[in-house]
This record gives sequence, C-alpha cells and structure tokens, in this order.
Amino acid sequence: MKPDFPKIICWGEILWDVFEDHSVIGGAPFNVAQRLHSLGVNTLMVSTIGRDPLGESVLDYMRQKGLSTQSVSRHDHLATGRVNVILDEQGAARYTIEDPAAWDHIGHRNKIDPALQSARVLVFGSLALRHQPNQKSLNDLLKYKLFMVFDVNLRPPHFDLSWIEGMIKKADLIKMNDEELDYLYASSLDFQESDSIDEKCAKLSAFDANKIWCVTLGGAGARLFVDGFWYAHSGYVVEVMDTVGAGDSFLAALIQELIIEKRGPDQALDTAVQIGSIVAAKAGANPEISAMDLDNLIAK
Repeated sequence: MKPDFPKIICWGEILWDVFEDHSVIGGAPFNVAQRLHSLGVNTLMVSTIGRDPLGESVLDYMRQKGLSTQSVSRHDHLATGRVNVILDEQGAARYTIEDPAAWDHIGHRNKIDPALQSARVLVFGSLALRHQPNQKSLNDLLKYKLFMVFDVNLRPPHFDLSWIEGMIKKADLIKMNDEELDYLYASSLDFQESDSIDEKCAKLSAFDANKIWCVTLGGAGARLFVDGFWYAHSGYVVEVMDTVGAGDSFLAALIQELIIEKRGPDQALDTAVQIGSIVAAKAGANPEISAMDLDNLIAK
C-alpha cells in the first residue's frame, strides 16, 4: 500500500517497551498506526527517533511491516525512547518513561505537507504533548482542519494538564478510560461516589454534546457517545495475557469503523471491543488477529 496519500495521520511517540525479559516496539500512536495498517487503512506515522541502534531497529521493523518511514525523522542528540514496563498478576501494566527522548522533538517537515492535505483524520495522544516543542509542532498541524482524534493517556508526571484540556476542546473524538474520566472531570462535573459510569457519562455529554466521547472500561467494555446518544458495550470474557496496546487497537478499530467506514455506532463499538479484547488475550501490543480469533471470541 502506498503511503503517499494516507487517510489517517498518527502523530506522537515511537518507543521501545522494555519488559523484564524482552523488549517490543510501541508507543500509543504507533500502536494505533500499526493496527490501522493491518486493518487495511492507509496510515502515515509522524515521529522522531534517535540516531542509535534502537532507532535503526524501528526503521527495520517498519519496513518489514510495510509501514512508510517517510515522516519518521532522526534526532542527532536525543536517544530513541524507552519505557520500562512492569506487569502485575492481572496483566495490567505500570510504566517508567525515559525523559527526554527523541520523540519529544517531533519536527513538522514540509515534505509531509501533501500527505497532511490529503488525509482525513489526525490521531494524537497526551504523552507526546508533555513538553513545549511538541505542543508547538502539533499546533502547526491544526491548520489542516483534519478530523481530530485525541487519545488521552495520562502517565503521571508526563503530561501537561492545561494542554490536555485545550486539546479536548479542539478535538472531535476523545477517548479516555474511566480512571482518566474521574481525574479530568470528577471535580468540574460534580461526580459523586454513588454515580455509576453511565451517570458520569451523562454528565460528560451534557458538558459538551458536540463531541464524540469514548470511555473504555477494561474488561467491562466501553461507552460511546455519538450524535446525542450513548451506546454501551459490556465487553467480552477473555483470559488477559497483558493489557499493553489493547486500548490502542480498540481505538484503531473504532476509527476505521466509525470514521472511515461510517458504520453505525453500535457496530463500530462492538468491533472495537472485539479487537481490544483479543489483543489483551495475547502477548504484546500488536499481535496478529485472525478470523478464527474473532470467531472464537464471539462464540464464548
């Protein structure tokens, strides 16, 4: 698939997730880009890596997967990003993120202008907005008037709350998990301890009914707000291997179904939960997903 005229631009970090016994390539926007690519959506990743062996491994990996490297720049002084990951007994991940890293300086190069002009969707997350250089770089992209998907990934202390609030105002679709929902809105929207997730979601959509809101609930599914209505999914039962990348694949499938293919919210949400559940049941952030995987999940 040619990368020259992508439908989707994914902007943000490419890094290596370092586990106790192995390392895998990752970064939330890069995971989204990979899953979109595997789903057949022409996608371009915009990031920066170091001039180091890990950076070379990133480029080799992208070429092997058929992903364009045209908008991945190299930083002369900062190293390719690394994140130390520790999994608990339930497969949930805790992260220690190196700072600074090459992806803290994502340059906007003129040669990707044609791609930006032809694309329909811009996907970005909160982690890559932790420092001012990237805040400026992302702000430069807003002139292209793309459909903006903001993936909230709060990794304390690696976020700038004022910028997150500003990007939520500008974005068209915002995805967050239930803990992030509480962190961002418990005070301003007067969440009560007795509030259910649906009551919290109702307060969120009343706050701004013009957004597409998506709240993920781990194994309990997700909620999706589109055109004045909330859609609920209770999730699929899987044995969790690890949760790394599950939310990213969920988001990729949601974007493809809801924004690119324009399927109904119910169907889009179900497909996204299916993909995210299968990823959680496999090792790594970007495992292959087969038709058999989908059949087995639905049959449970």
